Amino acid sequence: MPPLDARLQAGLPHLPGVSTPTEVGRARRRGLHWVKAFPASSLGPSWIRAVRAPFPHLRVVATGGLDLRNASAFLEAGARVVALGSALGDPAQLDRLVGLLPGEPG
Repeated sequence: MPPLDARLQAGLPHLPGVSTPTEVGRARRRGLHWVKAFPASSLGPSWIRAVRAPFPHLRVVATGGLDLRNASAFLEAGARVVALGSALGDPAQLDRLVGLLPGEPG
C-alpha cells in the first residue's frame, strides 16, 4: 500500500504540497480538501485564484516566502491560511502581523 493510502486509512492528517493543478486534482481525488501551496511566494496570489476556480471548495495553506508585505494578498486571493516562518522572527513585522488575524483584539 502506498504511504499516503496508509496514512489516510489510519486517519492521520495529510497536507500535500502542490504547485500545479494536476497535483491539486490528485489530492482532491484522494479525498483531501486541504493543500499546501509551496513555494507560495513564487506561485503568487494569482495562482491561488486560478487554481480555486476549478476547485472552489479547496482549502489552501500558502507557505514559503510569506511576510508582512505579501501575506494579506494571499488571504485576499482565497488562501485560508498563510504560514509565516522567518517573518515571525522579525520584530519589525511581528506587531504588524497581528493585524492579519481575524477578530483582532482591541
